[in-house]
Amino acid sequence: MERQIMGDAVYADYTQDALDLQYDMRRRCPHFAETFAAMEVHNKRVVDIYECQLDVPFGKTNGEKLDIWPGRGNSPILLFIHGGYWKAFDKDMFRFVAERFVEAGACVVLNNYDLCPSVTMDDITQQNRVALQWIYLNASAIGGDAGRIHVTGHSAGGHLTAMLMATKWADYGLPFDVINGAVPVSGLFDLEPLRVSYLNADLHMSEEVCRRNSPIHLLPDWMPPTTIAVGGGETDEFKRQSRIYTDACRAAGFEVSYLEVENHDHVHLAGAYRNRLSPLTACLFSQMDL
Repeated sequence: MERQIMGDAVYADYTQDALDLQYDMRRRCPHFAETFAAMEVHNKRVVDIYECQLDVPFGKTNGEKLDIWPGRGNSPILLFIHGGYWKAFDKDMFRFVAERFVEAGACVVLNNYDLCPSVTMDDITQQNRVALQWIYLNASAIGGDAGRIHVTGHSAGGHLTAMLMATKWADYGLPFDVINGAVPVSGLFDLEPLRVSYLNADLHMSEEVCRRNSPIHLLPDWMPPTTIAVGGGETDEFKRQSRIYTDACRAAGFEVSYLEVENHDHVHLAGAYRNRLSPLTACLFSQMDL
């Protein structure tokens, strides 16, 4: 355990410094910048080699854009939601995620959303709901099957994946089971520790905003086939986040799987989407019948 009991505890028995370190991936993963820089060649490759539509608008703001790799008519659709603690990064950095799934015949969609502090956590959740609504309504136009939509996301994207699972889709004119399968990766399911961490300087979450955007408090009435994935080399807090959400889903009667990918830290697990043989990719392929 990496907790420090000396000093004033701000969450559980973490001091402020100890809690911040649990969630500071640039400090925990010194290869952070190098890893994403190495992915740039793959980001370019998947755009150059495969037919795609970039920066397709789906909402009212300039930030609400989709990258789409069309399917083959009735292909399963994979929506990938990028991370960055809701305050950084862009779908363009994660185009490499699409390659293995496109070559296997899937329709792949990456979405962008506006970032904190320009917008609120409520806004970001809503923008992601609108993105999924757009995908469902336009599935046939992008070569996909509206009945086979799968959602995955990394880090903050894992959180947003779970928020989509918790959405009452009838309010959006969609079937309750619009999501056919989900794999939140390195997700954040209880936002309270983040609210009291260094991250809230940009996120500006009140207790109320934090609670209504925490999937641990928003378990749905129905859940599709779901695998909750985390890296074996991640921090105690990231692993705890995935475990408590898994436990809560199971306690509610849902059959969810828990996947801890050995020898992967937070950044390495994002890169695992490129590896056809990784447990993460294999899990998604199985779920999508690829």
